[in-house]
Amino acid sequence: MKKIFNSTIKFFLAGAVFLASCSKNIDLTPSDTIPTESALENYQDYDKAVIGAYANIGYQLTINVNTVLADESRWGIDNNIRNYSAGAHKWAFDAGEATATDGWGNLYNVIDRVNRALALYDNITTTTAEEASALPRLKGELHAVRAFAHFELLRWFTEEFTPTSLGVPAMTTSTVTGKPSRNTWAEVMTLIQSDLAEADQLIPTTFTDIFRITKPAVAAIRARVALYNKDWANAITFANQALAAKGTLATGATYTGLWTDANTSEVFFQLRRNSNSGSIRTLWTDDNTDVFFSPSYKLMATFDQTNDIRYARFFMNDTSVPITKENWKVNKYPGQNATNRFNNIKVYRVSEMYLILAEAYAETNNVAEGTSRLNALRAARITGYSNQTFANANALIEAVYLERYKELAFEGHRFFDLRRRNLPVIRTAQDIASGAAIPLQLNTADRNYILPIPQSEIFANENIIQNRGYGMN
Repeated sequence: MKKIFNSTIKFFLAGAVFLASCSKNIDLTPSDTIPTESALENYQDYDKAVIGAYANIGYQLTINVNTVLADESRWGIDNNIRNYSAGAHKWAFDAGEATATDGWGNLYNVIDRVNRALALYDNITTTTAEEASALPRLKGELHAVRAFAHFELLRWFTEEFTPTSLGVPAMTTSTVTGKPSRNTWAEVMTLIQSDLAEADQLIPTTFTDIFRITKPAVAAIRARVALYNKDWANAITFANQALAAKGTLATGATYTGLWTDANTSEVFFQLRRNSNSGSIRTLWTDDNTDVFFSPSYKLMATFDQTNDIRYARFFMNDTSVPITKENWKVNKYPGQNATNRFNNIKVYRVSEMYLILAEAYAETNNVAEGTSRLNALRAARITGYSNQTFANANALIEAVYLERYKELAFEGHRFFDLRRRNLPVIRTAQDIASGAAIPLQLNTADRNYILPIPQSEIFANENIIQNRGYGMN
């Protein structure tokens, strides 16, 4: 795999923890001036470097791009003045649109932190047997984080979800002078799978901190990766591995409490958020109660409003606001309480593994097993649910996609789900009534169906090929 670097980002060290910022190529400080050899020396330093890699993961960007571009949301009345993410929601953006491109810089920042730390692993000293035993686990976490970041980049920026499609630069070493080209989907997948296999070997079953990547979380990541790679057998294998460690679906108040951080019953891996500035809900509703994006009427109509516990948890009709303001709000992330209005980001959950199993079994024509997983999930969410049957695999797959639309709403999946199945984004007429010139449908051949590589990256690196429809390098 090539040793490469994203040339739009410069990196520097502060103490023992890596920090990063975005910059054009001309502003980069040569890496030779950074005293990396002395930055990390002992176990405590290395643990801080690993924590720093986690801390920089901006998964809220993935959540936002899926919500704004897909059919999960509609233009909020209050946004007629603010025009927040207007280009993205109206599918009228170019390579300078932040909502559509922010994942690039963030995820390559994460990868660079990982690569700098991995390069120094053999130099780290330990002073106790406990530290010596735990040090390989830190290396395993770094490999898992690098795999996670590369996979997210693929979901964002690949042209097609196929082996020969242009993917993203696969980065294994931090170097300022390199100008990498894009690897194929298959090449990036090879690195991702290798990193996850290494992580699985190095992370022990005794490590249970879900704010970091544990062994069950590695299995969950591998299951999602296999699903996107259409590797149905491994999707089944790894989803079952994850569920063997933590497989109980939450019900009733436990499920409701999951979204206020009262419990972590379904969580394999989550990102800590401890300030209102990191609040997911403020992606769509600010602290002045102005609503940029509301849940779509299309999405809300898919729920049994009386018996499905998710309806009241995910959506709120705020009757306290004036009639001139937007009343429907995303309520999936309501805050931990009235004071702490932020929530930890649930990145991998038990219910996703059930949905992966249902889809993968359907794709292998095992309709009975797939139906069993789908029915189990619905029964955990819907009071009085009666098990359904499906005539064939295609009918089951359609039902699974509907359930992913519902269960994983506002969690960073819908736009990518439609893209990996090569399906258009279709909004309802009711969902385009509030904003000026909101389009109804994004077809698979339309330019904005594929996200662009950031224009700043194209300017900095002539070897990066832009995605089709966005002009030449």
